[in-house]
Amino acid sequence: MESSIRNASQVDAKGEKTPTDAVDELLSRLDKLHSSPAVALQVMELTKDPDFELCDVAKCLEFDPALAASILRLVNSSYYGLSQPVVNLPHAVAYLGRRPLRLAVLSFGLVKTLVSGTPAQFHQTYWKRSLTMAAAARKCAEMSSDSDADPDSAYAAGLLSDLGMLVLAQLETDRYIELADDPDHTLQLVKNERAIFDFDHISVSQRLLLKWGLPDPLVDAVASHHTYLPFSPTLNHILLVANLMTEVLWNPACVYMQPLQQVLGRRLGFGVDDFISLALGTETAMKESMDIFGIQLEGNIDLETVEQQAREQFEQVALSSEDDLDSLESLPGVA
Repeated sequence: MESSIRNASQVDAKGEKTPTDAVDELLSRLDKLHSSPAVALQVMELTKDPDFELCDVAKCLEFDPALAASILRLVNSSYYGLSQPVVNLPHAVAYLGRRPLRLAVLSFGLVKTLVSGTPAQFHQTYWKRSLTMAAAARKCAEMSSDSDADPDSAYAAGLLSDLGMLVLAQLETDRYIELADDPDHTLQLVKNERAIFDFDHISVSQRLLLKWGLPDPLVDAVASHHTYLPFSPTLNHILLVANLMTEVLWNPACVYMQPLQQVLGRRLGFGVDDFISLALGTETAMKESMDIFGIQLEGNIDLETVEQQAREQFEQVALSSEDDLDSLESLPGVA
């Protein structure tokens, strides 16, 4: 699927600025605050190969002292409980291994760089959504029968989906912080963002990931993670599931339980028991991510209530001829 924002014309027929122009102007302001995370992106590229060379990654990290220091702090943290401290990068890279290293680079090299600079009250809102989405996406990919559903890619897509919220929170703080507290992240927040800014955090995330040169499938999944597109790739459906699962886990009474079960059933072949397994696995993986990222989240997921709501609404989903995905299908993209 071609990214709509990538193909958008820069001016409309009247020569006026488009939403894409506005997003680019916003990101140009971000560039003045943060340099492009070139080292983090290069490490991600090097570690795509499971047999990556430790020395190549270590040498690359040396060009970003702050990122290198964060990796060393992670390895020597109480999470790993080493009896002897690790004092050099090659040993740290070797000890972490591929997946934890990639997660650490995503955390410290991309996400945490942007988090630093947002108001403290925004941190909980952002990390709660991002860590839950990343965990749900990874677990969903692991459970999928599609061999192309890569759990690492799904985790990264979930973690990076809401970067646009960080950008807006930093650059439009006074107007955005209260807006970001809206409990309906999927539809209402997006509508409010478009009403105020003429674009939404999804388009900001998409444009930023394009600027960073991340793979097109990941960028396109991020671009549509609020929208139901029946014929899109599996990663897109997984990311939509992760988004809706995040809504449901933190607010079981929300309106997204039935749409979530419909997406799971139609596109991934999951039944209600699969949904319960996905919810349990997401909570466990989210707690692991909190440890790795050094994040403490307030509140707890009420899995008993989530399961009860899921089983009660499962029969309604199975018997209903109504399409509860209408609102998600009709959410327009950025043009």
